[in-house]
Amino acid sequence: MISTLPKPAENPIPEYFVLPQSKFLDLLNKNLTYNPDEKYNQEIVYRRNSSQIDRIHFYNKESGAKIKTNYYDYFNDKKIKSVDEYDEKTGQKIRTTNYTLYKSVTEYNRKSGKKLKTVNYSLRDENKITSIHEYHSIYDRVTRISIFRPDGKSISMVKEINPLTERVEQCINYKKDSNIISSVSKYEFKDNKMVKTTCYYTDHTQTIRDFNNPPISDFEKEKNAKLIDNLFKKNLNFTTLQL
Repeated sequence: MISTLPKPAENPIPEYFVLPQSKFLDLLNKNLTYNPDEKYNQEIVYRRNSSQIDRIHFYNKESGAKIKTNYYDYFNDKKIKSVDEYDEKTGQKIRTTNYTLYKSVTEYNRKSGKKLKTVNYSLRDENKITSIHEYHSIYDRVTRISIFRPDGKSISMVKEINPLTERVEQCINYKKDSNIISSVSKYEFKDNKMVKTTCYYTDHTQTIRDFNNPPISDFEKEKNAKLIDNLFKKNLNFTTLQL
């Protein structure tokens, strides 16, 4: 059932929506190779029974605190696979930059060590963001996904996810080439099945789709009638019960 109402009674579109903000864009031009003149020590770890480098740990010369770890490609130890960066005071990992297939940057909570956000960049152009995954502070699961348009700057859609059920419960759509919301869709579930979808629009209208009582088509009605008729026949067999 689909209906249109003049004004939603509840759950209207918010007047504003705060876009995911972070310093990830500042990392695009960051040089992840430390200057040789900086004060740090290296610990090189080789692969077992091999002269190839597996990873290099970098430590502050004065404090001895770990600064970062470079992990290298299995087939080419001159190619960095990923980089872990650490808080020199707490020792917690604060950032991971992954270069496998495409570039992604994950930031961690400095106290708990749990993930905060992961930014995924385009396979063809690492200056363009494809999506941002945000994580729940307690359950350490994805709770929001922001999907970007091909330009890598404007957001197309934001999916809000229940960290316990891992189901999308709300979807916010944005107008093309802007950060203005065009609609908000809310999803309701029962017994692991979607039972209702409500979509709110900026013109203060809404559409509701109820899946609790789906309409029965004429074809389905005819099939049910035929089945009932076959059940009352005297000589029941597999053939008569087929529809």
